[in-house]
Amino acid sequence: MTPASPAIDRLASPLWIAVGIGLLADAYLPLARAGFFVQSPAGLLWPAFAAVGLASITATAVRALDHQDRVTRLLLAMAILWSAALVVLGLTPPIARDELTHHLAMPLWYARAGRVIEIPFADQAYYPMLLEMLYTPLVAHGWVNAAKYLHGAFGVAACALILLYLQPRNGTRAALLAAVLMLTTPTVTALATSAYVDLGLLFFATTGLLGLLRWTETHRWTDLVVGALGAGCAASTKYNGLLVILLLGAAVPLLSPRRHLPAALGAALVFACVSTIALLPWLLKNLSETGNPFFPLFNGFFGGRPLPPSPAIDVFTKRHVLYGESWIEILLTPIRVFVTGRDGDPTRFDGVFNPLYLLGAAAACWPAAARRDRFLAGFAGALLLLVFFLISFRSRYAVAVLAPLALLTVETLSRWMAVHRVWRRALGVLIGAAFAFNAAHLGLLWAHVDPLAYLSGRQPPPDYIARFVPEYPVTAYANANLAADATVYLAFLGSRGYYWERPYTYDTYFSGTTLAAAIESASDDDEVATALRRKGISHIASADTLLARFLGDNLTPEQYERWLRFVRHHLRPVYGHEGVSLYEIV
Repeated sequence: MTPASPAIDRLASPLWIAVGIGLLADAYLPLARAGFFVQSPAGLLWPAFAAVGLASITATAVRALDHQDRVTRLLLAMAILWSAALVVLGLTPPIARDELTHHLAMPLWYARAGRVIEIPFADQAYYPMLLEMLYTPLVAHGWVNAAKYLHGAFGVAACALILLYLQPRNGTRAALLAAVLMLTTPTVTALATSAYVDLGLLFFATTGLLGLLRWTETHRWTDLVVGALGAGCAASTKYNGLLVILLLGAAVPLLSPRRHLPAALGAALVFACVSTIALLPWLLKNLSETGNPFFPLFNGFFGGRPLPPSPAIDVFTKRHVLYGESWIEILLTPIRVFVTGRDGDPTRFDGVFNPLYLLGAAAACWPAAARRDRFLAGFAGALLLLVFFLISFRSRYAVAVLAPLALLTVETLSRWMAVHRVWRRALGVLIGAAFAFNAAHLGLLWAHVDPLAYLSGRQPPPDYIARFVPEYPVTAYANANLAADATVYLAFLGSRGYYWERPYTYDTYFSGTTLAAAIESASDDDEVATALRRKGISHIASADTLLARFLGDNLTPEQYERWLRFVRHHLRPVYGHEGVSLYEIV
C-alpha cells in the first residue's frame, strides 16, 4: 500500500465531513416522521451542523491557498464578488418553480403537520429528500431564505473539494481556477440563488468521485468507503444520484489498484453495499407507504401502489414535436448544453454550462490520454447520455458532470501552458472568454430576478411575487378569505403550492385529470359535485383558458355538456385575476 502524502491527506477530513452532513440529514427523517425536531427549535441544529460543516470545508480550501500571485488574487476577488451577487439575489422571496412545487412546499407541509407525513397526491413527496430534511426546520421557523443560502453553500463547498484535490497535484493557481470556473458556471449560479437541491447532488457526487480517485492513489479501504457513502448521499438527495452510484460502482473494477479480478469485484460489491446505507431510510419510507422502495420509479418491477397517468413520450419525439428541433440538433443536445442553454427556458435545457469544459473532455479522448483522464471523461459522458435518454433533459439534472470536467479542463490547460509557452497568451484569452460567458449569464439572471426592485421597496412583496407566480393574487385572496378547512384543487397552475395556506391537491403529471375523471364517471352534474366533495375538494383554482382547452379536447360532447351544467349549477366564482379564477363547489 502506498501511503498518502500530507498534501493528499488534506482532503481526507473534508470528505468525511461531507458524508457526515449527508448521514446526519438522513437521520433526521425517522425522527421527523415520529414528530420530533420539526417545530422544536432543537431541529435547527441539523441545518446549523450542515452549515458549519460546509463552512469548515470551504475554510480548509481557503487555507490551502498557500501561494498567492496576481492571478490567484484576481480569481479570489472574482469569487468574492460573485458570491456577493449571489447573496443579494438570494434575498428575494421564493419564486423558482421547483421551490414552489416541492423543495419548499413539502417541508412546509411537514412544518404545518409537525412531522413528516405522506402526501399521496404529490409524487415528488416520494423522491429522496436529504436536503429538504435540512430545509424543514428552517421553513418551520420562517427562515426560508436561509434554505437558499444553505443550498448555495453546498455548491461553494463542492468547489472547495475540487480545489483541495487539485492543489497538491497542479498547484494553487490551477486549483483555484477550477474552483472559480465551477462556481461561476451559469447553471451553478442560477441554482445557488434558490432552495433547490441540485447543488447538494453536485456536492455529494463530487465527494463520491474524489473518494474513489483517492482510493486509486492510496489503496485504502476508508477512501473507497467515503466515496461509496458520498455516492449514496447523492442518491439520497434526488433520484438522479442513482446514476452516480451506478457509474462510480461500475468503474471500481476498472480503477482497482489490485489487478486480481475477484478482489476488484469484491471492491465493487463493497462500494454498492456501502452506498446503499445512505439511501436506506428513503427506500424504507417508500416501501412502507407504497410497496415500492423506489416509488415512483420501477413500479412495473417492484409493484406497489398504482401510478397516476404520466406522459409516455421519448426524448426524440418530445424535442422534435414540442420544440421543433431537427434530429441533428437533438443528437447534439449533450454538447449544446455547454453552449446554447438558457436559464428559465426548457427548450434550451433550463440552463447552460460553459464551452470551456468541452476542451477537457476532448483532450481526454486523445489516444495518449491517461486511464484516469479517460475515466473522468467517460463518467461525464455516460452521465450526460443517461440523463438525456432517461430523464427530461435539464442542465441541473446533469450538474454532477461539472466536477470531472473541471478537473480535466484545468489539468489540460496547465499541461498546455507548461509545454507550449507561446500559447499562454492565447490560452489566457480563452479562459477570459469563458469567464466573460459566465458573467454575461449572471447579468441575464440579475435582470430576470431584478432583486433591487424588491429590496428597494419599488415593488411590494405581493407585486414582486406575482411577476413570477401569476396565480399569486388569487392565492393571497384565498388565504385571507377561505375557511381554514377548505381544500383547493389546483388546475393548470404548475403544481405551485408553496404560497397556499389552505390545504390543496393537484394532479402530478396531467393537470385536470381528477376533474375530467369525475365528469366522465358521473351521470349528471350533481354526481360531479358529489365526487369532488368525496375527495375533500371544496374549491377549484384554475387557469381558465388552459382548463377549458383541456376539457374540450378530452371530453365527449355529452360529457362536456355535463361539465357546463356543473359550472352553471355547482361552481360559484369567488375571485379572479388575469385569467386565473377561484371557484367554490356548491
